[in-house]
Amino acid sequence: MAADFLQEERAPHSKKDKQVFHLYRRLFMLVFAIAVLWQSLLLVDMRLGQYYRSLEDSFKVILTVNQVKDNALLAQMGETLNQKQDIVAVRLFSPEDGLEEVRRQNPQLAESLLLMGRNKMPAYFELKLSPQTMGNIRPFVDNLAAEYEELTPHYNAQHAELIFYTGLCFRFLRLSMVFAILLFLVFMFLVEAHPVKEQKTHVYNGALSGGLAWLCSVILIGLLIYPTGFLNESLCIFTSLPRQVLGFVFSMLLGWTLSKWQKF
Repeated sequence: MAADFLQEERAPHSKKDKQVFHLYRRLFMLVFAIAVLWQSLLLVDMRLGQYYRSLEDSFKVILTVNQVKDNALLAQMGETLNQKQDIVAVRLFSPEDGLEEVRRQNPQLAESLLLMGRNKMPAYFELKLSPQTMGNIRPFVDNLAAEYEELTPHYNAQHAELIFYTGLCFRFLRLSMVFAILLFLVFMFLVEAHPVKEQKTHVYNGALSGGLAWLCSVILIGLLIYPTGFLNESLCIFTSLPRQVLGFVFSMLLGWTLSKWQKF
């Protein structure tokens, strides 16, 4: 009788030792939901950063010369503009260079100018401004126009405001993601530092469950992008390999921590 009782007690223990992988279903679903949210944030962060840099690179302020000036005077004027703190770069275009630049960007417009008899374009300066200037672009350009009366400014104020607000949203998103990662790390540290009397099993399986959840989130994002018909190109635009590796490691650590924090 006693032998049968001992045999019944040992049977589950031996079966437990033979178990190689135990998938925590509730832990998997929790990490999977967090992984999908992080995938979405990473995609938005990367694409928003690319959009912000594209807007910033394409914005320029054009200062056309009202009257014909000699090259020495124009070069001296360009040096004074380049010394200003909010101006990153200054390029001087002669009338011939200006026409060639228009022909390179818009050949039809250049041909139209030639047909209208405007075979001479005015010399102009092309200014590249710092990102901090985009928030107050109007007073900055007005001050330039008042200081250089022989120059006429041309710019797109709506473009500058779009750069300013896009950059603000991009920095806010980055900061919120950094704070979220720090909070997750503090949570993991508190769980690891808390003493646990009972022996926790399947801790490594919790890490594997977290890693599997991240891989499933990658598959889900791929399925969502697939209907666009440009899966390979879209993945290169919206994500990168280092981000996915870091996300995989983060999910494994989160699964490890959750398996020690509570029995799932």
